[in-house]
Amino acid sequence: MSEVKIVILGTIAMLLPVSAIIFFVILYYRRQRIQRAAHEEALHEAMLEASVVSQEVVRRQIGGDLHDEIGALLSATRMSLSQMNKFADNESKRKVLLVRTEELLNEALFNVRRISKDLMPSTLDEFWLIEALKDFSQKMTLHTNLPIQFCHDNLNKRYDPKIELSLYRSTQELVNNAIKHAEAKEIKISLKEDKNLLILQVSDDGKGFDLVAINQPSRGIGIKNIESRMSLIKGRIKFDVEIGRGSTFIINVPI
Repeated sequence: MSEVKIVILGTIAMLLPVSAIIFFVILYYRRQRIQRAAHEEALHEAMLEASVVSQEVVRRQIGGDLHDEIGALLSATRMSLSQMNKFADNESKRKVLLVRTEELLNEALFNVRRISKDLMPSTLDEFWLIEALKDFSQKMTLHTNLPIQFCHDNLNKRYDPKIELSLYRSTQELVNNAIKHAEAKEIKISLKEDKNLLILQVSDDGKGFDLVAINQPSRGIGIKNIESRMSLIKGRIKFDVEIGRGSTFIINVPI
C-alpha cells in the first residue's frame, strides 16, 4: 500500500510542474489575445477618427467652395438680373447686362462641374484606374511644374470600384503631401500586378520626414486616412521614409 502511495505522490509531483507550465502558457496566450484585441481596437478607433476628420475636411472644403465661389456667382447673377429691370427702355444696356449674366452663369456651371469632378473623378468613373492616374499625373505636372511620372506594366483592365477609388484617393493624398511638405523635385507613381496583388508605389526625392512624429495623435491624418481606406479593401501600406532623403510608399491590395 505504501508503494502505491509513493507512486501516486510521485505522479502528482510530476504533474504539478506540467500543470503549472500549461497554466502559465494558457495565461500567457490569453494575455496576448487581450493585448492584441486592445491594439486592434485602438487601431480601429484611430482609423475611424481619421476617416471622420477627413470627411469633415472634405465637407468644409465643399462648403467653402459652394459659399465663396458658387454663392458669390449666384448673388452677382441675381444682381445683374435685377438691374435689367431698371433699364427696360435701354436696349443696349440690357444686352450688356444679359451678356454679363450669361458669363456669370457659365462660370457658376464650370465651378459646379469642377466640384463634382473632385468628388468623383470623371476619368475614373468612365474609364479605369490606369487612365485616371495618367490623367492625374499629367494635370498635376501642368499645374505645379513638378515632374510627376506614371508608369504601369501594360495593365488594361478594370478592378473593383472600391479598389480603384481607394488607390486613386491614396495617390492624391501622397502626391499632395510630397508637393506641400517634401520639397520634392520629382515624383514617381507606378502600378503593377504581382500574382494576386495589385501594387501601387509612390516615391519622391524630397527631404523625407519622421514617421513616428507624423503618426502622433495630433498629426498624420493623411496617412491614417490612407490606412483606413486600405482596411476597407484588405490592403496594406508600407513606408520607407526617414529625415534627409526621399520617401517611398508601397500599397499592396489583394485582387
